[in-house]
Amino acid sequence: EWVRGDVFMVHVLLAANAMKAGMEVVKPLLVGKEERKPLGKVVIGTVEGDIHDLGKNMVAAMLMAEGFEVVDLGVDVPAEKFVEVVREVSPDIVGLSALMSVSMEGQRKTVEALKEAGLKDRVKVIVGGAPVTAEWAEEIGADGYAEDAFEATKVAKKLIGR
Repeated sequence: EWVRGDVFMVHVLLAANAMKAGMEVVKPLLVGKEERKPLGKVVIGTVEGDIHDLGKNMVAAMLMAEGFEVVDLGVDVPAEKFVEVVREVSPDIVGLSALMSVSMEGQRKTVEALKEAGLKDRVKVIVGGAPVTAEWAEEIGADGYAEDAFEATKVAKKLIGR
């Protein structure tokens, strides 16, 4: 509706803030109380130059609900930080979010940094965000692309053979 001009940006931001507040309440319920072995470990973040986190937060919540352990690095995360955390926690998957077309280059930079550090063969990279496409994912060497949070869980499971 925002793209068509039916809704103003202020309404989108208000909805995003409401969603963020609601996720804090719902997140413990999604994860559950019983102890279970995680399906896998995911490091997720919004790439450098981008401070938007609604989509990333939704993906993180869905992954947790599906049984993944999620390490959320937040927003405006430099490629070097992703490399550092991948070394520390040895995830199965790295999720890179970018909401703005100008910040998509941060996804490419992070994939390249993982390659240069010799870590790309140890993790699967999923990219997503409003301007991101499957073609972009292929171009930068990502292993997967997800259009939304539901698709992200399917792609994550597929990439780790679940």
